[in-house]
Amino acid sequence: MKRFQSFKLFQLREIAIGLTFIGGFIDAYTFVQRGNVLAAGQTGNIIFLSVDIARHNLPGVITKFATMVFFCLGIVAVELLKHKNNRSHYWRLVSLITEFIVCIIVGFLPKNISNLYVVPPLAFVMAMQNVAFDQIEGLGYNNVFSTGNLKKSVIAFVEYFYHHRTKNITIAKTYFELVLGFSSGAIVSALLQKRFFLKTIWFVPILLIIVGTYYTILLYRRDA
Repeated sequence: MKRFQSFKLFQLREIAIGLTFIGGFIDAYTFVQRGNVLAAGQTGNIIFLSVDIARHNLPGVITKFATMVFFCLGIVAVELLKHKNNRSHYWRLVSLITEFIVCIIVGFLPKNISNLYVVPPLAFVMAMQNVAFDQIEGLGYNNVFSTGNLKKSVIAFVEYFYHHRTKNITIAKTYFELVLGFSSGAIVSALLQKRFFLKTIWFVPILLIIVGTYYTILLYRRDA
């Protein structure tokens, strides 16, 4: 029970993996259903934006640029919350609640609604999730994309090969679990989209309820 009494409950492994699963799930959703745009993967969006500029695809340029702007605004929003509520960890739930609401609304929007009104709001809440929950057991990580997690996993494996420190193999496994979580979320999303199409996004609020309720109960039990 000691790990559940930790002051930094948001760093628990199961919460991190659950959120990383959601990150992969949403990115796969927007890529397939909403014009090959990534809600969280801004590196990919920069590439897609550049291609759209070269092809004079103005709607694509506007959507991807707006997505990047909203991602930045999501970061700003969490930083403001963090500095306003720096003595309480309940503020992190605001990011999950906002994400819950946005995903519910997006599921109601038909295919003919411009992606400009769909992907940027998702990018906003993805950024909030990413910044609010940015550590796993004392290690920095990303729960909405996986390049950094994969890099850190490989580096830790190499360090273990040279130094044989148990700590390195533990770190490598942790980051690899995150990569698996992200890819699993993307795979499940892609499979569900074959049947539920745009409504697939409604599975995210269910996952958020599970993660959010678990986190809230732990906070309450720790502070009681």
